[in-house]
Formats: sequence, C-alpha cells, structure tokens
Amino acid sequence: MTQQQGFVSLPFAVKTECKRYEGRVAVIHGGGQGLGRVIGKRMAEEGANIIIADIQEEKAKQTAADIKRDTGVETNSYAGDMSLAGVADEMTAQVLKDFGRIDVLVNTAAYQMRKPFLSFTEEMMQKAMNWNLWNTLRACKAVIPAMMEQQYGRIVNIGGSAFERGNPYHSFLAGAGKGGIVGLTTTLAGELVTHGITLNCVSPSNMEVRADGTTDSKAGGREAEFNPTDEEKKIYPPMTGGAPMGRPAHPTEVAAAVAFFASPEASYITGQMLSVTGGGYMI
Repeated sequence: MTQQQGFVSLPFAVKTECKRYEGRVAVIHGGGQGLGRVIGKRMAEEGANIIIADIQEEKAKQTAADIKRDTGVETNSYAGDMSLAGVADEMTAQVLKDFGRIDVLVNTAAYQMRKPFLSFTEEMMQKAMNWNLWNTLRACKAVIPAMMEQQYGRIVNIGGSAFERGNPYHSFLAGAGKGGIVGLTTTLAGELVTHGITLNCVSPSNMEVRADGTTDSKAGGREAEFNPTDEEKKIYPPMTGGAPMGRPAHPTEVAAAVAFFASPEASYITGQMLSVTGGGYMI
C-alpha cells in the first residue's frame, strides 16, 4: 500500500500509534479495496486478525495477502455476495472454524449508483437495495449470534452525509441505502445493548481514497456518474458537496474513527453516528 503523490490529503494521513486489537478477530465486509482496505490495514497494524470479505474474489485475496505481508498478522479472505441468503452465514461459520471468535464486523460494502430517481429501472433499484442495505443486514444477522454467545462484539457501519443534506441523485445510495444503515445501527444498538455488543456508524463525506495507495473506492461496482445535458440541467439541480476544511479526507482519517468505535475502549458508546466531514456537520 505505497502512498501515491498528487493528493491534497496526504499531509494529513493518520499513523497507527496504539495496539488495541491483539487477540481480536475483525471481519471487514467490502474490504477488497478502497476505504475497507484501509480500515483492514489499520486494525491489522493494531494487532487484529483480519478477514477481508468482498464480492470481488481476486481483490479480497490480494488485499489479505498485502495486509499479511505489511503487518505480519494472520489474514484470510472470503469471497461472496452478502446480499444473498446464506452467504454471510457461510462466511461466519468459516471464520469461527478458523479463528474461534468474531469480535468486530465493519460494513463498508456499497454500490455507488447516483442518478435521478425516475431514471432508475427495476433492475437498478433491486441492485442498489441489495448491495447498499441487504448485504449489511445479512452480515449483521450472521455474526450477532456468535457475539451474543461471547458477550462481546463491535459492529461499525459506514453511513454517509448525503442523505442528511438532501443531495440530489442519492435516493438509493444515500437515502434508502445509507439512511437505512443509520436506522439499522440505532435500532439494533438498542436491541443488543445488554449483550456486550455495540453498534455505531461512521459517516464520511469526500475522501481521497486512493491517497493511501488503494484502488478506487467502488465496492462491488459503480455506475457512471450522472452528467446532465444542457437541457437536463434546466430540470435537475447540481451535485453538492465540499467541506469547510477545504479539502477531502485522507482515508486513514476515516479509518481512525472506525478503529475507535470498533475497539474495546468504546465500551460505553452505542447507537451513535459520527460525521467525519471536515466540519460539514457540527453537533
């Protein structure tokens, strides 16, 4: 994961300076590339055994091999579409067989599809819901029994800021997808609060994901961005974004927030959403 030049966020890369995960096992769902890959490396640097779970088999294998090479911790990969019934259960059974426990689940997988709501076909809507919400639901449902049995668990979901801003073209990715994930986080947190399991959500805005030497942030796929014609610009509003800090986040800045929520230290924090937006949201 060599750093690349030309990214404005590079001076703000966060170094790993603690060891909170020794003896822990962390599943990074959507960890084959992008932010998930960065989170996996961060937790491995802190001592966790890592399972990279991704719909993209070769990228999952490569990321697991890279993390093991760079950190020396035990890493495995698991390839499968978690939105399908039974796939997350099979992964969980394999992890328990290999490691005997699951302490952390981080859900980063997403399907980045941005376009006007009325432009979505039935197939697009199904794919967007499967890969932005159903995969997270099934991954959570699969690992929670093991966490309940050991009376310990940390689940961290990756949300987003666009649904709070009402950003155009985000009805499925951010609205139904990330908005649903935030709601799932809070309601499951309340249901599991007496079982030693916490659920929290980190919601980033703009990131230079490749600044840490990873491949693009698409997890499972990305549709082409909506680029309206001159006539369409009269109908559709422009995309919105930006941060008061005047720069995008380095991915390690987001990974550091995830690593805190997923650590034993965050034992009294559950059902929370942390906006990592460079000041885009303040309380």
